[in-house]
Amino acid sequence: MSTPVLSTLYAAATESLVSDASATSTFEKMISVAFTHGTLETFAKELHETEKQIKKDFEVSSMPSPWRSAKSVVTSAMKMKIGLIDDNGGFFGKTSLQNKIKEMKGGKEEYTTESYTNRIIHLLMRTPTDLDVAVVYRAVSDYIKHADF
Repeated sequence: MSTPVLSTLYAAATESLVSDASATSTFEKMISVAFTHGTLETFAKELHETEKQIKKDFEVSSMPSPWRSAKSVVTSAMKMKIGLIDDNGGFFGKTSLQNKIKEMKGGKEEYTTESYTNRIIHLLMRTPTDLDVAVVYRAVSDYIKHADF
């Protein structure tokens, strides 16, 4: 383990092997490493290398559930470009990120006019950086102007 990032993930993985009680610590370590990477690609590479090492060192065929759960939440958030940091500069908790992921996926919840409008505004305010915000705005505006309501 030559890099501190790999060491942190290795520690998180070994903790998750010990007991399910370490799930919080596993998640906290994983999200801090994900944040330092900034991109899903480099983070996923570190995850893969760590999993390979853990499986070899501990002769396990699959990673423990706290690890798999943390990995799923963190990578899903990164794929959906959901920020990992809250307004106070701390990392979001696992439940908070799960709720944001569910919201972005547009779960099967009932919407009021206000909640649906707020969801659309939220999505527009968080236009992915690789898209031109002005083009998105014009497309939405044109749709509203020409929609047959």
